[in-house]
Amino acid sequence: MGAADNRRRTRIVDRPFQLGLAVRLLLVLTTLFVAGLIIAFAPSCYVLATTNDLKSLEPAAAEFLVLHKRLLPAALLSLAGMFFYVIFISHRIAGPLYRINAILRALIEDRDPLILDFRDGDYFQSTAALLKELSEKRRASRKTTAPRPGGNSPPDGAK
Repeated sequence: MGAADNRRRTRIVDRPFQLGLAVRLLLVLTTLFVAGLIIAFAPSCYVLATTNDLKSLEPAAAEFLVLHKRLLPAALLSLAGMFFYVIFISHRIAGPLYRINAILRALIEDRDPLILDFRDGDYFQSTAALLKELSEKRRASRKTTAPRPGGNSPPDGAK
């Protein structure tokens, strides 16, 4: 029971899935975030790049420096926050998928599956309920049917 508790505390359950999802989501969020930063800096950059008049350059340069001083630290903090949020969300997806796959493997191998128990915040709660119902139905049918002669081997001609 201790191994199951430790497994549930880790944030990275299915490393390839979680990190792949995190990278893809972070790329999209970062692209949108950078586009927003470009829009914020674009007017100042345009004036700085196209104007030679010192009276026009001074306010644009001051605005650029203020934006740089305030927005870039906020941008870095936001990117770090997005990364940790993506890991948290992917854990709520990868953990249930891991447990669902374990149940399906047990069903395929004709073993009684473990009890499927999701955390409150996990996704796929309805799928968990269906798998729990299926597992209970298989357990009940195994109890009512008599064991076949020769153990668990299928009858002749069956695969």
